[in-house]
Amino acid sequence: MSSWAKEELKLRRRLAANVRARRLAQGLTLEAVAHDAGMHWRHWQKVEAGEASVTLRTLAKLAVSLGVEPVDLLK
Repeated sequence: MSSWAKEELKLRRRLAANVRARRLAQGLTLEAVAHDAGMHWRHWQKVEAGEASVTLRTLAKLAVSLGVEPVDLLK
C-alpha cells in the first residue's frame, strides 16, 4: 500500500469515528441527521463505517448538520 493510500485510510477512519461520536453524543439518528444534510441515510452510514471517500461538499454537509467546523471532523 502506498503512503498516500495509508494516509487516506487514516483520514477516512478518523472522519468516521468523529462523525459517529458527534452524532451519538447529540442523540441523533442516522435518518434525522442525513435528512438535515440533504443526503441519503445510507451514504451517511457509509461515511461512519469508513467506506466512503467524501468530497469537500459532503464534509461541509456533515459538519453543518453536526454543528461543528469541518476541520474538527478530521482532528
